[in-house]
Amino acid sequence: MKNKTAKQIVNAYRAKCVLIALGYLLALGVLILVMSKNALVGIAGIVVLGVSLRAPFEKIRETDLESVIYEDLDPDKFGEIVEITRLKKSDRHTTLLYMSKGRHEDILKYIEEKDAKAFHPVDKCNNLYREGYVYFERGEYEKLRKVVQKYERLKKENPKIAYVLENFTVFDKFDAFADDDFEYVVDVCDIDLNENNSKKQNHKLTRINVGFYRAVSLYKLGKLDEARAGFEDIIAFAPKMYKAKLSKEFIDLIDKEK
Repeated sequence: MKNKTAKQIVNAYRAKCVLIALGYLLALGVLILVMSKNALVGIAGIVVLGVSLRAPFEKIRETDLESVIYEDLDPDKFGEIVEITRLKKSDRHTTLLYMSKGRHEDILKYIEEKDAKAFHPVDKCNNLYREGYVYFERGEYEKLRKVVQKYERLKKENPKIAYVLENFTVFDKFDAFADDDFEYVVDVCDIDLNENNSKKQNHKLTRINVGFYRAVSLYKLGKLDEARAGFEDIIAFAPKMYKAKLSKEFIDLIDKEK
């Protein structure tokens, strides 16, 4: 995707959507013919077709559009894609764009507008993560602590889906940062990075975020050489991301302290 423009990527994505839609229409026509001979088989086939309808569209959206940010780590091109597609209507994609470009005030404003409406607990949890993400990047750990407290209350208020909310393990890192438990963050990040590499799971964006948590923790622990190496890795790996800008600022602080 790196050698293609946003418009080329979107056009290719839309062409694939059309081909998939035509394929489903063809399959539907065949099943209608089957119904004339065997109604039960035809109806069963149509049900299966309907259930599977979203999956291929979501898959190509992931591989053709979302990969620009998750794998290519290119927020500018992703921003163009968001603007010319329906992704701009998605909370997840809009806030992902803001987060990758460090648009903190836009994130907080967006969250405030959305929280004014009725939300599912998972949506609230996502917004708490986004809010915590801002306060972490700003180094505002007391505000980060309050976000963690809101998250804990949300779990208590929704015991039936607490197991789902507990999958947001990033709040463990936020809690540790609020408590100055930086050794814990380094240990957890090492585990996360090893799992990410060994299982080839998640995406490069996860590696960047986890690597940044780790580097900041090393800086807070006074392990400046290790921290600097971590920040340099982020700059080299994702020069277009806001995390690279923050990493340069930390390196400047390290240089002043030496």
